[in-house]
Amino acid sequence: MEISFPEAFTFLIVLVAIVLFAIERVPIELSALAVLGVLLLFFEIFPLLDAGGQNLLGAPVLLQGFANPALITVLALLVLGQGVIRTDALGWSTGYVLALARMNVTLSFALAFGCVLVLSPFLNNTPVVVLFIPILQVLAHRLRHPASRVMMPLSFVAVLAGMTTLIGSSTNLLVSGALTQLGEAPLEFFDMTVPGLVLVAVGLVYLAVLGPRLLPDRPSLPERMMTGRIPRFVAKLTVASDTGLIDQAAASNVLNIPNTRLILVQRGERALLPPFRDVRLRSSDLLVVLATRTALVDLAARYPGLLHNALAAEKLGSTDEEQVPFTAGDQVLAEVMIPPGSRLVGESLERIGFYRSYQCLVLGLERRSHMIRDQLTKIRLLAGDVLVVQGTREQLRTLRRTGNFLPLDETVVELPAPQLAKRAAAIFVGVVLVAATGLLPVVIAALLGCVAMIATGVLTFGQAVRALDRRIVLLVPTSLALGAALEKSGGATLLAQELLIGFQAFGPAVVLSLLFLIVALMTNILTNNATAIIFTPIAVSIAYRLDESPTAFALAVLLAANCSFATPIAYQTNLLIMGPGHYRFSDFIRLGLPLVFLMWIAFSLFAPWYFELI
Repeated sequence: MEISFPEAFTFLIVLVAIVLFAIERVPIELSALAVLGVLLLFFEIFPLLDAGGQNLLGAPVLLQGFANPALITVLALLVLGQGVIRTDALGWSTGYVLALARMNVTLSFALAFGCVLVLSPFLNNTPVVVLFIPILQVLAHRLRHPASRVMMPLSFVAVLAGMTTLIGSSTNLLVSGALTQLGEAPLEFFDMTVPGLVLVAVGLVYLAVLGPRLLPDRPSLPERMMTGRIPRFVAKLTVASDTGLIDQAAASNVLNIPNTRLILVQRGERALLPPFRDVRLRSSDLLVVLATRTALVDLAARYPGLLHNALAAEKLGSTDEEQVPFTAGDQVLAEVMIPPGSRLVGESLERIGFYRSYQCLVLGLERRSHMIRDQLTKIRLLAGDVLVVQGTREQLRTLRRTGNFLPLDETVVELPAPQLAKRAAAIFVGVVLVAATGLLPVVIAALLGCVAMIATGVLTFGQAVRALDRRIVLLVPTSLALGAALEKSGGATLLAQELLIGFQAFGPAVVLSLLFLIVALMTNILTNNATAIIFTPIAVSIAYRLDESPTAFALAVLLAANCSFATPIAYQTNLLIMGPGHYRFSDFIRLGLPLVFLMWIAFSLFAPWYFELI
């Protein structure tokens, strides 16, 4: 087998890129840029010319990945997902799952994955994953379960289930279309169902048994910042008639939110302290609670306005017009410290008129030296006190410039905007339905959804931009450039044909097995759709050389091209869950590569018998 210089160089740069992405000694964004730069330079110096003298791998070809619909789709869906998460728009669905499972972690996720298994064969698996990412994020958060343990299985389960019908994946339709172009009969709807179900069963057992051991237990960035001593803040809430708390027995966990504890009920002039014997909550009771910052965010999501009502009672924004800005969608929550020398030392929030002076709300206060039971606005501030403050980013910058506060910048988090949940849910579900039914291509539906999220105020433009993942922005175009180099240089076709022809003497069962392995490995480099297009003609040609039915070999390509588990760039659902799962490139190799080989073994044992090749 003779390999040309461009082919040899392409194989080398692909191997180098995979190693760089896997070890991540260099940031993956820098590695991607470096690989892309090397490709551009090489094929500019050593152009691969067609019959018309045009460079097949010039800059326009290698850079076209930045305009690839798959990349635009993934980025748009990240923005849509951010809108759903910020508003807790699908909280009702997770509440329903938790109620059915009675808060059991295993059963809750089993129900969610069961729905994915049922939907993916009959809907394109990308919209299914889009729908379940926010559901599983909220489930993981409420069950205090790392999202990194469930996001990769979500993508893999959807891909596995998508193998079983003609419309379960775009790859299946491409293989069927390629057969038609070659003059062969197209695939029927359930032609791949039986061997697909075998692979699904093997894959599910693998994910259930070995998945928990191989998946990383990786917290999100905010969770990592909260490691070590977790501060707890005193916050004040007003019991309103629409919160569902009326007539509830006062207890330390009455709010039913982890990391919150009721420490005082203020009823008129009376202060009711624990133990709360026979005390039931009434409208307008003031609750003083101890909560972590994360719990305060949960409170804002589950009980909209509860924190603000207490502040309104102190006449810090008592009118509806004054309340509106603090329930808008551009609010953030941050911690600020009172430094020594601040003019606020010894003053109370009520006395200095904190809201009127700084246009921000104080939701909680932490003092390390002792427990505070007083009402929040009457506490005299001391040096070292930490306040949880709500406002816009611009208001927080103004707060910093006064010199009376020391902002703890790493604590800034976006506040949920539950009042926009119906709006966000309508946009999100509309995008999923339009994409799933094929009324519009998913890229157009997702882009229109982004426009709607920003135009309706669910997200600001800045929040939408912050939802984008720069790793994906650079990793996808670089990977597509590598795939184009393999395809245009002829390296992938040459490698496959030479290997397969060399094994013809061992019989059709061995060749079919080897075809599956080559396609399954290449799909994680070239992406599934490119692999399906390249290898379907090769499979048909080999079938005729062996005097076998081309259907069996075409199905081998179809099933193998769906084995996109070993890299995040193999399939767009992998890219979608990379951010929410906080994954690295190497995480996909660790869990996905063994699954690829397991799929190969299962297919090699089952397919020869099923297709009567032995």
